[in-house]
Amino acid sequence: MMNSGLLRRYFLIVGTCLVFLSGCATSPYQQEAKQKSDVLLDEQLRQATAAISADSKGRILYAGFGMHSQSKVFRSDVMSVEQKLKGIDPNLVSIRLNNPALGDPSDWPYATQENIERVLAQLGAMARPQDKVVVLFSTHGNKQILGINASAQDFKSLSPSWINRASSGLRGKSTVFLMSACYSGSFLPEIAGPSRIVLTAAAADRSSFGCNFYSTKTFFVEALTAAPDYTSISLNQLFEQAKQSIATKESAQKLTPSLPQKSVGGAAQSWFDQPMGQWLK
Repeated sequence: MMNSGLLRRYFLIVGTCLVFLSGCATSPYQQEAKQKSDVLLDEQLRQATAAISADSKGRILYAGFGMHSQSKVFRSDVMSVEQKLKGIDPNLVSIRLNNPALGDPSDWPYATQENIERVLAQLGAMARPQDKVVVLFSTHGNKQILGINASAQDFKSLSPSWINRASSGLRGKSTVFLMSACYSGSFLPEIAGPSRIVLTAAAADRSSFGCNFYSTKTFFVEALTAAPDYTSISLNQLFEQAKQSIATKESAQKLTPSLPQKSVGGAAQSWFDQPMGQWLK
């Protein structure tokens, strides 16, 4: 039987080959592709700004980044979290970026480092004291690396220090970072902050699972979105349930435990513990 490490590499190779064989791979920096992506991002940011400007009530601002083109699962993660958050805030303000895998539509802006930086800056400028911000990074990772891959090409990755700088506008604002990637626990020391909740799919020295080409959700996002109703459960309870669910699934498949991690800032503890349906009241 193929071990989990070899199996993962096998699926990555297959996914890469499928992208190349498709004959339609386009770099996010080719002029036509970049222009289309820029127009899409401009429109998402325009709509988000207009929605916040027109409403004095608290809102949830969501940004989801599907950062790797070697699996459909990363776009699926972005959509899954968005759907659950709409149960709390039907008028959810969403910004979605994705590097499409073979068969994915190309109807979102590319998740390049430049575009992610722009989105994080915009979130920092828009977020108000009454708002909650949720940011999802879903990709392949390594120690202190979140990979960015488009059209089977690797581009500038994200490091903990880079995210810390790019998200500086969110300091002091109620923010949740969800990091679905291998070794994502290695990001905790630099990203953690008083107003922040950071939940990672794995410890600093562990892999996470569910990111194969044909997966529907990563183990981490699947577990976080399993609760039927987000309004009556706290994020703390949800995370603890997710950890147990992931551990059970990994044990059944004889996988090395991923050991999801959390960091909760002092100013975020109260809303980490309250039902999510009360976030905007």
